[in-house]
Amino acid sequence: MNSTHELNGLQQKCVVRLVDDDTQFLESLKVLLSMKGWSVRGFSSAEKFIAEERFIEPGCLVLDIRMPNLTGLQLQHHIESTVAHPIPIIFLTGHGDVESAVHTLKHGALDFLQKPVAPAVLLDCIQQACAKSLTSQGERSERDRIEKRFNSLTKREKQIFEMAAQGVSNKGISARLDIAVPTVKMHRANAFDKMGVHSSLEASKAYFVMTDEKDHDQ
Repeated sequence: MNSTHELNGLQQKCVVRLVDDDTQFLESLKVLLSMKGWSVRGFSSAEKFIAEERFIEPGCLVLDIRMPNLTGLQLQHHIESTVAHPIPIIFLTGHGDVESAVHTLKHGALDFLQKPVAPAVLLDCIQQACAKSLTSQGERSERDRIEKRFNSLTKREKQIFEMAAQGVSNKGISARLDIAVPTVKMHRANAFDKMGVHSSLEASKAYFVMTDEKDHDQ
């Protein structure tokens, strides 16, 4: 992410969350990131993070591992099991080991860094994490838009749209549903108009967006 324009776009839309029980380190990191143009929220414990964070803005979480009461690993598990659309996590710790690193990465952490870390390395990692988060949010917005339109279709229009999206011809749909071809064409035209698509290829792309997300959720 070398483009200044791209970086500025990320910084305008994303929030970097920091969780570390070392308050001095937490404050110094907040100052560093703020000076570099990032919006930052800091939390001195995992409990405070859970109580206050709502995961509304895209961004990332820079998380320590060894903290009193609720550890970083436990917070990662909590986020993984309770948050519908979690943000990328970067672990930054002075108490790392191979086993912990492998565990965090297997559970979706973007990276595992050791303190002290070079500022350039951390900043690059944060940019990657925020770019990933922003892309995911955009994909969800597109998916929500498509699903809202799909839900506006009648039952028959949904049936015909799904088959058309899968490449079934008008004659094939007619045979499967035992309805006349002109009726198929009418419902297909109405469905395509409501979905904002103009061809079977565009219908297929929209259908893939919906079904791909459902497959990931299962």
